[in-house]
Amino acid sequence: MAAHSDPHYDGLGHHISPVRVYWLVFAALLVFTGLTYAVSFAKLGPASLPVAMLVACIKATLVCTFFMHLKYDERFNLLVFVSSLFFMAVFFGFTMLDVASRALVDPIEGYGVYEQYNPPAAPAEAAPAEAAPAADEAPAAGH
Repeated sequence: MAAHSDPHYDGLGHHISPVRVYWLVFAALLVFTGLTYAVSFAKLGPASLPVAMLVACIKATLVCTFFMHLKYDERFNLLVFVSSLFFMAVFFGFTMLDVASRALVDPIEGYGVYEQYNPPAAPAEAAPAEAAPAADEAPAAGH
């Protein structure tokens, strides 16, 4: 069998990855964690959630692929993983469509969603504050 000539095969059907691979994946996870943090402060508007979800999916894929050895496991398990990502994307998509359109149907239920991206007009200029007393007027008693 070809698997026996692989130096990273333990003879029990398990693939043993070099430690270097784990350190590289760890470094990539740190970079993507920093990217997640940066996205939280970036003013991306409605695109911030999809970008954050994309980064989270990449991190989850790295963890599942290397730390959970999905890369070297049976292909059926890979199919299950990819299918779950697809269905998660579909469910999140329908949820985001619902949340984004609530204000169009019921303004009370959609408060804070629609207004976040379509702020109401600024209120009219408030009346000016009381004018300061003239210099020749005496200050009020007791001050």
